[in-house]
Amino acid sequence: MNSSQGGALPKGGNVPLGGGPVRITVQPGGIDVSVLCVGADGKVGGDADFVFYNQPESPDGAVRLAGGAVTVEPARVAGRIERLVVAASVDTGTVAAVPLAVRVSDGSAAHDLVVGGLSTETTVVLGEIYRRGGAWKLRNVGQGYASGLAGLATDYGITVDDPGTPGPAAPPAPPASGFPPPPPGATGTFPPPAPPPPGPNLTKRSITLEKNSAPVLLRKAPVVRLRVGWTSGTDYEAYALVVLTDGTVVHVATFDAMGIPANPQFKELVRHLGDRGRGDVTRGGGSTEEIIEVRFAPEIAAVVPVAYSAINNGTGSFHKYRVTLAIDSGGEDEVTIPADQAKKSSWIFTCVPGIVYNRPDGVLVERLELYSRRMSEHRPKAILHPDGRVEVKMDKGPLNTFKRDNT
Repeated sequence: MNSSQGGALPKGGNVPLGGGPVRITVQPGGIDVSVLCVGADGKVGGDADFVFYNQPESPDGAVRLAGGAVTVEPARVAGRIERLVVAASVDTGTVAAVPLAVRVSDGSAAHDLVVGGLSTETTVVLGEIYRRGGAWKLRNVGQGYASGLAGLATDYGITVDDPGTPGPAAPPAPPASGFPPPPPGATGTFPPPAPPPPGPNLTKRSITLEKNSAPVLLRKAPVVRLRVGWTSGTDYEAYALVVLTDGTVVHVATFDAMGIPANPQFKELVRHLGDRGRGDVTRGGGSTEEIIEVRFAPEIAAVVPVAYSAINNGTGSFHKYRVTLAIDSGGEDEVTIPADQAKKSSWIFTCVPGIVYNRPDGVLVERLELYSRRMSEHRPKAILHPDGRVEVKMDKGPLNTFKRDNT
C-alpha cells in the first residue's frame, strides 16, 4: 500500500511525508518509546544514536523525546542516517495486552499505525521514517520481539551479554559514607556506591537485599517500577514520598492524609498504577501488587515507597502476608526487599521497605525496612539533607484519613 492520504496505515503500508516536523505519539501513557538512528548498513553508529528517556535527543538534534512523544525534524537528520526506527516496550506482560494507539502527524496529514498480530512479544518496532529518492517516507513495520530489548538491540548492532553467561554480581559493600549514624530504626544511610559495570549489559539481574545488605546500583531505565506485593486475600495500599532536589516532598497516593489530598500522579514523572493481579480474595488466595511508575528526571532526588495496611483496623500483619518491595529497572534488573523482619503484630500499619535514590550513574536502592509504632496512623516524614542523604522518620508525617482505628 502506498497512499498519501491520512488515516489508518496497515502493517507494511507506507506513505510520503511532507518534509516538515513529524510528531509521533503512543498511547496509553507509560509505554517506553525509543528511536534508533540507523545508517545505510542497518546498524546504529553508537550509543548516542539511541534516543530514549535518559538520552532524549539525537546528536544532530533532529530527534527529540519529550512528554512521551517523539518529534522528528527530517531536514536536520545527519546525512549518515538512513532510517529512524521507532519502537515501544513494556516491562511486564506483553505488548499484545496493551491497546496501543500510534499516531504519526507531519502537519499536513495524520496517520494511525495499525498494530496487531502480536502474541508473546515485549518489544515492537512500530514504524520507520526513512529516506527514499531524496524525500522522507513513513512505513508501518509492526515487528515484535519476544526476546525484548535484547533482541531489538542485537538486530541493530548493539552487543549484549550472552544470555547463558551469569549476570554481574551485586557491587561489593561501599565504603563508609561519613554520615552521622541515624537513630536506631529511624533512617538509613547514603553511602557512595561502586560504579556500574561498563558497556551495554542486558542480562537481567535478580537481587534480594537481606538485612544488612549493601545498597545496589542499577542502570537507570526510562521507566523504573516500584512494586509493593503480597500473597493473600487481604488488602494493602502503596504510596510514595517523592523527594525533590529543592527539598520539597510530594505525596503520590490514592487516598488522603490530613491536609494532603489524594494525588495519584506527580507531573508525568511518578504515577500510581493501582492494583494488579489480584487472585481469589474471598478465599485468601492469589497475589496482588500495587505499582508506582517512576521516570527519574533530574528534579527528583529520591523516592520512598511506603506499604500501608489498608483494611479496616489493620487485622493482618506484614509478617503474615509476606509483603515485599520489588524495584524493576526496565526489565534488565530487579531488586527485591522482603519485609521479613516484621513482628507478628496485626496493629502495625506502615512499612518503609527501602529507598530509591536518583544518581547520575544509575538508581541506588537501599534497604531500610522501617515500621511504624503500634496503632500509629501517621505517615513517615522524609527529609533531604545537604549532602544528598534522605532521612526517613517514622510516624512524623500527616495522619492518614483513609481508615481510622475505631477499636
